[in-house]
Amino acid sequence: MIYIYKKMDIGYDRKTGISSMVEYLRETDQMGMATKIRGMTFKKFIKNNNVESAINYGFSPLDCLAENITWGTLRRAFSVDSIMKFGMTFDIATKIGLEPSHFGGDEGFDIIKRMKATDQELHDFINTIHKLKQTKWSPAIAKEAGFSFEQLIEMGGNVNTFQSMDQWTIKQMVLEFQPSGEQWLQAGFDAKCTEDGKWEEEHYRKFIATETANVLPPEVEEANKKLVSKDYILKFDANKILSGKI
Repeated sequence: MIYIYKKMDIGYDRKTGISSMVEYLRETDQMGMATKIRGMTFKKFIKNNNVESAINYGFSPLDCLAENITWGTLRRAFSVDSIMKFGMTFDIATKIGLEPSHFGGDEGFDIIKRMKATDQELHDFINTIHKLKQTKWSPAIAKEAGFSFEQLIEMGGNVNTFQSMDQWTIKQMVLEFQPSGEQWLQAGFDAKCTEDGKWEEEHYRKFIATETANVLPPEVEEANKKLVSKDYILKFDANKILSGKI
């Protein structure tokens, strides 16, 4: 292979030729030869070059994995926009150290979409309410990312953890998720949640109390089920008597 490299005519554009050769090595699982053809590793390359030039030399996000280049190292060398042009995917980004705290709030969600992150990938990665908090996403973006209120509860979302998250007001949660009375109660939102000004009392009464008021306590609901059951049996027996079948 070295002999071929020395003799091969890679054309007038040396960068294009190198890029084509590296792509061939990648497809034929011979990337061990790539460093000799390029004359340097990606780790060394990024110290004095830009991402656009890296593409010309056949470098790709896969080289970050191969050379253990972290997301932090890449960000210190290049802007997020340049990394996107480099072809970074969400899968590779998370493998090299992308964290929820790097998402950049609501504005950064567009970057995540450009990385072609699927809802499932996001949900597997952001699997606790603490990680969701680190993203600094508003309820609107969390909804756009495919999260339901039920999922948020399962991740640890409740009257205390939501309270520590920016923009997560009762009104915003109602607007995006429209939680049921049962879900509000599961998350711990009862009359005590407005104590010490933790949650706005007016919004609690307007949006939550009206829903939870229709939710029967478990013991009352169970008693009602038994009454309905007995009533059904009595009616059934009466029907049998009237039909003369007993």
